[in-house]
Amino acid sequence: MGFVRAWLLGVTAAALVLALAEALAPEGAVKKVCRLAGGMALLLAAAGPVLDALDGTALTRGLEGWRDQSQRYEQELEGRSEQLYLAIIEEETAAYVMDKAREFGFECAVEVTCGYDENGVPCPWEAAARGEWTPERRAWLGRLLEEELGVPARRQHYEEILP
Repeated sequence: MGFVRAWLLGVTAAALVLALAEALAPEGAVKKVCRLAGGMALLLAAAGPVLDALDGTALTRGLEGWRDQSQRYEQELEGRSEQLYLAIIEEETAAYVMDKAREFGFECAVEVTCGYDENGVPCPWEAAARGEWTPERRAWLGRLLEEELGVPARRQHYEEILP
């Protein structure tokens, strides 16, 4: 409360001095200079105590807090972006395999799970397929998954759906 009282007194006193100086100043350039100087004095009277209250360490701590929070948000967004990227790869790859199966003459449902290769690049890692399997269909799909997508037989899973 004392801070607000001192601030109001300073602003009021500066405004009174400004009004008196402007009333006493002769017309013309002197009055314009007086208004300019008075406006600056009033601005300093209004902003000065606030600037004094903000010492450099408090401002620095506040900025560091904002920077830390910004970095946390950035890391969170990068993680979500990576998850979304992997989900898109999984969906698009599964759609590709199902389209190829249709071209080969059968229907199946495929789920692809992504992983990372030795270089840290996301790639199809595992595949699960559900459908009516004949030896030809299963062999064809196994070759497609291994040769075109790099999913070895040990990470291919098949579930039989009875007609």
